[in-house]
Amino acid sequence: MKLNLYENKDEKDERVDIYYTNMRPAIKQIIDTVKSERPSLQGRPADEDLDDGEAVILDPREIYYLDHVERKLFAYTRNGVFRLMTTLSSCEEMLWNYGFIRVSKSNLVNIYKIRQLKPDLNMKVYASFDNGERICINRSYKKSFNEYLQRMRRIAT
Repeated sequence: MKLNLYENKDEKDERVDIYYTNMRPAIKQIIDTVKSERPSLQGRPADEDLDDGEAVILDPREIYYLDHVERKLFAYTRNGVFRLMTTLSSCEEMLWNYGFIRVSKSNLVNIYKIRQLKPDLNMKVYASFDNGERICINRSYKKSFNEYLQRMRRIAT
């Protein structure tokens, strides 16, 4: 991807022109940034009662992974665990262009927060995060996870 930046002091309005051959996640991110439409999630600290706690706006870049347990969705960040009032599938759809991929029936991971991928017995792979936690990448999701990684790697270069 080629980037050209031009400064024009005579121009009254700023503008961004994007030329692309096909809509890719990187281009969608650029468009969302320009439009200020970066997704955000609303949650409450997991250790508080949902009625009492104040809602917190979570930036997806700060989330390590999402975990669906007992019909409740939790976001794990460096600052703690937050309960989200949405579904895992809606988060998957909203965050797919931002580095989140499903790795099991109950988990979405942020590939940008993975420190290490470690193979294990029975063709399982564990993703380790820089906060020390690990998530198992289920065998049935492994192929789509690897394809997603390759796709995001091509976009980054």
